[in-house]
Amino acid sequence: MSAEAPQLMSVYTHFATEHAAEKAYRPPHRTPEVLPIIYRSIRALVPLLAMASDSTAALSTHQDWVRAASSRTFALPPILMLVVLMIVWNCVFRSRKTEGRDVPRGEFLLWQLWMVIAGTFACTAILWVTRIVFPSAGSSLISPSAFAFHCAAIGVGCVLAAALSYTIAYQLSPPQLFLVVGSRRRAITVYRKLRSQGNCRGSILGFVDPDDSHAQYLPCDYLGSLEELEGILVRNPVDMVYIALPLKSFYDAAQEAIRICERIGVEYTVQPDIFETRNYRPSKLTFREVRGSVYHLVHEDYRLLLKQAIDVVFALMLLAILSPLMIIIATAIKLTSPGPALFVQERYGRNRRRFRMYKFRSMVSNAETLMTHVEELNEAKGPIFKIKKDPRITKVGRLLRKTSLDELPQLLNVIKGDMSLVGPRPMSLRDVHRFSKASLMRRFSVTPGLTGLWQVSGRSNTDFDDWIKLDLQYIDEWSLGLDLKILLRTVPAVLTGTGAA
Repeated sequence: MSAEAPQLMSVYTHFATEHAAEKAYRPPHRTPEVLPIIYRSIRALVPLLAMASDSTAALSTHQDWVRAASSRTFALPPILMLVVLMIVWNCVFRSRKTEGRDVPRGEFLLWQLWMVIAGTFACTAILWVTRIVFPSAGSSLISPSAFAFHCAAIGVGCVLAAALSYTIAYQLSPPQLFLVVGSRRRAITVYRKLRSQGNCRGSILGFVDPDDSHAQYLPCDYLGSLEELEGILVRNPVDMVYIALPLKSFYDAAQEAIRICERIGVEYTVQPDIFETRNYRPSKLTFREVRGSVYHLVHEDYRLLLKQAIDVVFALMLLAILSPLMIIIATAIKLTSPGPALFVQERYGRNRRRFRMYKFRSMVSNAETLMTHVEELNEAKGPIFKIKKDPRITKVGRLLRKTSLDELPQLLNVIKGDMSLVGPRPMSLRDVHRFSKASLMRRFSVTPGLTGLWQVSGRSNTDFDDWIKLDLQYIDEWSLGLDLKILLRTVPAVLTGTGAA
């Protein structure tokens, strides 16, 4: 056990007895990057959709609308006018920089609706002017009143749909917790930005700073000096650390904060404005630029969103297919052993957040009470607990463990978002509390999974160090292709019973 083990053990003991409560105000969230892209793409096409809807409405009045559509010709003036209207429409929206600033959703909605009205008015005015100045060409264009109606209706519908999508994403996104390193002007600015942004208002744990001289002036809790940062990150499920120290005088401290974040596996942000300027101002101040350069320890792009979608879809399919088998298993457990069919235990998930993991009960109902009696029989190296012939396992439970059928209820955890199909296995509180190195916490920088590299290694006697090495290898080399390979290797490993338990 390393020299930092006693300190880490004391941190976990304190965490287990006095769980730190998060702030009461609304937790922050991340709007998936795909939503703004989809919204802006559809919104840019509103004039085209307005013209198309008017043409569709005109064609629907014909009895033989198929022949009318096939005989319809496209003249050059309407096409040129469409290009002009789309340019004007998008210029109106660009005149008010609301996208990318993470403004409050209410303000975002009002300004987008106002831009729809302004854009509709500008485009309709151009249509009227064209029909007046060029009567011959204007006669082939869409009626200005019809265009105004369709454009406004489609534009408002697009904005409301985007607002609804953002709200759903807000509600489905997991709560996040931030921490600010620093206590001076730069740190206070970051704090105010975090609190003022409607799309990212949320739970700020407090400030950490090597210099406590400004602690009494802080708008939030002062948590301690930089020496306490590691313990704070271990105790609390922090999602992002904002390093807002003046680098000229606190370069070494900022570098140490970065090392601690990387060792624990917590994402961090470094402010880009290292040098102060007086006469120059940024031309565009978005919230992402205020946050600075974000250093992700895991992949954060569209592939992660695709992975989550695949997890939910496949979990729902498997639940539907395997539900009869799960009913049979639950019945067999109830008939052969007193106690509930499901075993529910708190585990650590991503960023060390606790969640309730479900399994079919494979042991006697008081197995956790008997833990102290079998602790000395532990055959595994390191903090994990493992016995090949655990006396607490029931007859049905032994079969369930051999075939990994006891893990099926974790499909519910996958649907809830607590787990993924592939990832490091979630660890019990008992095992994590016995970690001897803070660097082991990096395995919690991704969502835990039903199966992983360790499970398909075929080495059920793998010691703890190799287990962690495989987990970190998965984190560093993650890709959708790697997930697919692990899933394909899981099937024969489960059928033959050669996977790591």
